[in-house]
Amino acid sequence: MNSTRTDRQVEIVRLTQTAVEAARLGQWDVVIECYRERGVLLELAGTPVSETQEVLKLDRYVCDQVQTTQAVLTSLLGQATVTRHRLQGLRQRLGVPDSAPETMSVEA
Repeated sequence: MNSTRTDRQVEIVRLTQTAVEAARLGQWDVVIECYRERGVLLELAGTPVSETQEVLKLDRYVCDQVQTTQAVLTSLLGQATVTRHRLQGLRQRLGVPDSAPETMSVEA
């Protein structure tokens, strides 16, 4: 029984580390799945994880990644809104009807 508990704790740490790597890569679906699986294991464990500090440190990293990504997305959405308003103003000045389709190309 002790081996099963240890195996669960090792798997909890492994899932947390996988979530960290996925967060670094922006693979949020993998992060969510790792935390879902980890939650199930934590419920089954019944006792505290021996590597609690390591797991919490990794969790803080994932939280920081989420907050950074949210900030970037908020900024990008703000920029997109400003660009859309500029395009609408330009279209009005050029007399392009509102029903004309909007297209945009981006060169890398």
